[in-house]
Amino acid sequence: MAGILCRVILAASLIGIFWSAGYAAPEVGNAVAVVQRATAKGSDGKRKLKAGMPISIGELIKTGRTGLVQIIFTDDTRLVIGPNSSLVIEAYLLRSENTVSKFAVKAFGGTFRFITGKSPKQAYSITTPTGTIGIRGTSLDIVVRRNSTDLVLFSGEVELCGNRGCILVKDACGLARAPRNADVSLERSLERRNRQISARFPYIVSQAPLRRDFHVSTRSCGEIPDARIRLRRDETREPREPREAPAPQDPKNPP
Repeated sequence: MAGILCRVILAASLIGIFWSAGYAAPEVGNAVAVVQRATAKGSDGKRKLKAGMPISIGELIKTGRTGLVQIIFTDDTRLVIGPNSSLVIEAYLLRSENTVSKFAVKAFGGTFRFITGKSPKQAYSITTPTGTIGIRGTSLDIVVRRNSTDLVLFSGEVELCGNRGCILVKDACGLARAPRNADVSLERSLERRNRQISARFPYIVSQAPLRRDFHVSTRSCGEIPDARIRLRRDETREPREPREAPAPQDPKNPP
């Protein structure tokens, strides 16, 4: 135990030395798949992300309208950053060669998938503008918006805390929400849950954009239709021409 604590302290100290001396931040994983547009901005400046590039502590990772980044960390944690999303890897403290004692992510907005790796369950945490997610050996999808943090759990457990309370999510395909100015809640209605998943969680509707090793079992959610496809169909459907009203008839001169 003392040896582990020493390694954690040493790792944290070295990180502080590297950053204060102007060295590059420690690399903690790799972007294994990238769809443009995607960038990473850190102490070395801003760079265009490409598949195979390393990811470092403290980098701000952003994607554009069609961007998608899939990252595997050294502890085998997997992270998906969907379109129009941004986050920072705030902490990644080494515990051993392939585990960490602290893995902290700050998500500013967008769509994400998080699959924990080999590190202890209590090591992981995610913060958003409206909530904090305590992860306990888990796979889940997260949608972060300006006024709400929504998540859907696939396995394990998560604790979602907001400005007005906390809730423990245990059920597979359980959908929880932490609004900015309302109570944290778990969606009880199956119909409303499916409607929200269909509209906001694209990787539950279809995992086709993701590598196979980033897929999770969504069987507990059942078949969820894609609300955006229905919307596009409605938008492209030709409007019906109004039917002409029959001409009024003269009762004195019937046809």
